[in-house]
Amino acid sequence: MTTKGGQVKKISLVTGGGSGIGRATSIKLSTRENHVIVADIDEEGAAETVSRIKAAGGDASATKADVSDELSVAALMQTVAKAGRIDTLVNCAGILQNGSRVEDMDLAEHDRIWNVNYRGTYLCCRAFGPVMAEYGVGSIVNIGSIAGFEMFPLPAYSPSKAAIHQLTKVLAGDLGPRGVRVNAVAPGFVMTEALKARVEAGERDTSVMEEQKTLRRIVEPDEIADAILFLCSNAARAITGATLPVDNGWLAGLAYNSYAGNKKN
Repeated sequence: MTTKGGQVKKISLVTGGGSGIGRATSIKLSTRENHVIVADIDEEGAAETVSRIKAAGGDASATKADVSDELSVAALMQTVAKAGRIDTLVNCAGILQNGSRVEDMDLAEHDRIWNVNYRGTYLCCRAFGPVMAEYGVGSIVNIGSIAGFEMFPLPAYSPSKAAIHQLTKVLAGDLGPRGVRVNAVAPGFVMTEALKARVEAGERDTSVMEEQKTLRRIVEPDEIADAILFLCSNAARAITGATLPVDNGWLAGLAYNSYAGNKKN
């Protein structure tokens, strides 16, 4: 696909763009001149994101993709190639986990979380990173988590996110000499549709989440998207291999509030 001036259209690809952080990121990226491809296993969710982008005057299209499946990622590559030249990849596809002891964790669920969160991120970076490198320019942003920095009772989710943090560094070292920057954001508790559902089901307590944060509130998806947009932009041209916490001070508050003599503000 080319623009009216005859140039190849630049593409921003967002996996998991049908809801939550992925949707917010897709909408933010649509404010640039790039065409945004919203990929999600949930076709209706992806279509709704595209509808919102177009209603605001942006340029976007939706496609179904299962990032954990190598053949599906290969098909996604063909879709992107037909649309233009990939400039930005944001790996938002991921699934949450409820707290569990290691011995109680269903092995099939453990593997499903790893397949989507880590394998999905790896497959997309493996597919699109070299394509960007051919042009000598591009930006990849992965989604880690504060659970990748600190211990949570999440024997599948936490390790999968810690692995993404390390993968981001590996990719930055591999692709950096070829002009591609690779970074990650590590969200704190974000009020996505998935978290709302868990709160409504009594599986999460928002007061506990807020208490640990130095800013005393839960992060909104738009705030994660703002950080992603920054990392994709020219303003972050000297940043690669970094994992940026966007957590309203949860990591800082965890240590500060645990001090034995500290009085809570």
